[in-house]
Amino acid sequence: MRPFRILLTSFSFSTLADGLTAVLLPLMAAAASRSPLDVALVSVGRALPWTLLAPVVGVWVERVSVRTVLLWASACRMAVLGSLLLVLAASGPRIPALVVAAAALGVLEAFYEVAAQSSTPSMVGPDGLVAANAKLTATELIMRSFLGPSAAGVVAALSLLTVTGAGAALYGVTALVMLALPAIPAAASGPRRDIRGEVVEGMRFLRRDPLLVRFVAMTACSAVAYAGWMPVFTLYALAPGPVGLTGAGFGLAMSAASLGGLAATALTPRLPDRLAPMRVLTGTVVLGTLALAVPVVTARPVPNACALMVYSASVVTWNIITVSYRQRAAPAGMLGRINASYRALAWFLVPLGPLVSGLVGTLLGLRAALLLCAAVSGAALFFVPGTLRNAGALNRSAPRKDIHDLV
Repeated sequence: MRPFRILLTSFSFSTLADGLTAVLLPLMAAAASRSPLDVALVSVGRALPWTLLAPVVGVWVERVSVRTVLLWASACRMAVLGSLLLVLAASGPRIPALVVAAAALGVLEAFYEVAAQSSTPSMVGPDGLVAANAKLTATELIMRSFLGPSAAGVVAALSLLTVTGAGAALYGVTALVMLALPAIPAAASGPRRDIRGEVVEGMRFLRRDPLLVRFVAMTACSAVAYAGWMPVFTLYALAPGPVGLTGAGFGLAMSAASLGGLAATALTPRLPDRLAPMRVLTGTVVLGTLALAVPVVTARPVPNACALMVYSASVVTWNIITVSYRQRAAPAGMLGRINASYRALAWFLVPLGPLVSGLVGTLLGLRAALLLCAAVSGAALFFVPGTLRNAGALNRSAPRKDIHDLV
């Protein structure tokens, strides 16, 4: 368990820095331009690397030791924010610079998250996966969704440069912590094949698993919806938008979501013993969709903060159950590719979310764009009947041995 504790510590600093940048980049974009499309471009820059590079990232994560991947991904993110700090000091926030920085952070985030998620089973074993994923999720919520946004919102009111420097420092600490992680051999053994063949093998596994292929589609609906919803909601919530929040208030409103998510991390490991997991997952889709629709109905801060809490709880519950299943279902030596391919397919259309919502927001108004995003989230319900037919596979406790051992 010591390697997992080191990973969890590194993950804490990494997600705190992620929380800072998650609020920092939209605030900088809003300071540089009031155009919904310009703000959306920054979100596209952060999401696009998952679409284009994630399958290749999965192959490399299996070929290189976990320690090396996590160390260099953290050090390079520190360098990206350090470079952005110099640009800001020289010329202030500019949309092109923010898009480039967001894209670079997205690439490095893909390496870090795929490596962290793929190494967890070897550190805790199959029986400890749900508890370990709950701990990682709770840490992510506290750091990325609560402390990070809160600190970014408060400090950004004083200086965007300070937030940028703090983010760079946190990524540096993340890299230092990884120096304590024992060397973990690369997952892939034997002679290396061409990257394309290994990517195709991971994709083929996802396509043939009746639950994973539907989880990909349902996650895609949610990811596209939230990617389009968030930049529009930023303009909707920040003054002079309808909600009228300051930068500090916006950060606090976003951090309120962590309260619902933290409750979900405590309850979700116990849910499979009391409720059918697939019915729980269906409930998360319904509640998440309703939460995204709340800003369409009211611009009052409290209902919108409560909606963020409900949405966070829904996403956290979904992630803990589906990620644990994916880690158990993956054959040995393929988890990096399967995790990365899953994310790539689920995020394939994510760049369209901000672009379409930004365009709709410009032409028809912010509420119309928010309503469209809620409808896209609800489209995931179309796949529920197929998941219910294969719900028994969620109880699998041991990993598959090879790609042909499918439910």
